[in-house]
Amino acid sequence: MRTKRSAVEVLLGCLACVLVVEGTWSADPPAKADPTEEPKKLNEVIEKSINWYDVLPEPDATTPLTPQPVLRWRNVVRGQVGEAMMVIWAHNGRPVAMASIYPWQGKLSHEFDSLSRSNKMLARDKDRVIWSPATAGVEFKNLPGAPNPAKTPAERLRQMKAIAERFQATMTGWRGDNTDQEVLRLLPRPLFRYELMNAKEPEANLVDGGLFAYVQGTDPEVILVLEAIGTAEKADWQYAFARATSGGLEVKLGTEVVWTADKYPRNRVPTLPHFTMQRLLEK
Repeated sequence: MRTKRSAVEVLLGCLACVLVVEGTWSADPPAKADPTEEPKKLNEVIEKSINWYDVLPEPDATTPLTPQPVLRWRNVVRGQVGEAMMVIWAHNGRPVAMASIYPWQGKLSHEFDSLSRSNKMLARDKDRVIWSPATAGVEFKNLPGAPNPAKTPAERLRQMKAIAERFQATMTGWRGDNTDQEVLRLLPRPLFRYELMNAKEPEANLVDGGLFAYVQGTDPEVILVLEAIGTAEKADWQYAFARATSGGLEVKLGTEVVWTADKYPRNRVPTLPHFTMQRLLEK
């Protein structure tokens, strides 16, 4: 009887195994995670973050400026996940601030830069002032050998493109020996063309202007600010540069170095023109 019962038990055990295996085979396979879902969610967060902070042209202003996305990119060289973007805030048609918005090490960064000729501009997070540069954001210089600004907007745009091509921007990188330096590429179109025709209170001596980007891939590292200053009858081209990276930078006009930016700038001091805010990304 013992042998008979053992055989039955073995038979029943085999049958149970078959049923379990068949049940496993007949079940639907587990759903695989969509590899595009996480970058998509991250891009949605970046889109919403455009309005996280309010930029105002002066301390007593009651209406914040409207953020305008001007460029989107993804820097695969640096292992960037998700899409980054650059946003401009303009006042009376002239840009006064910009920000590169990008994910980095589990945080979302807003890398602000002042483009203002004054120290009145500021940024708030709700009612709290988070950024208030104590100095002008950019330092303008007259452009040597430049033609007089043309009479029409289309002709002035052609002039601005030609002027931008005269500069050579180089990222000197982060390494002390500059072995990671790279000559940057000029984007053929301006990031932003000044919108002065419909400005409520345009600056009296501002005729035209534009922003041009020098990029790694499509990632902006240096921004050229070009402005025609004067009157419709007599004006001059002026230029300035702003950084959009923590790497070192150098710009030449011909063989002369006309602008540089240090590696690893102090970017957490809210009274400086270059300032970074970060928030943890929710998982």
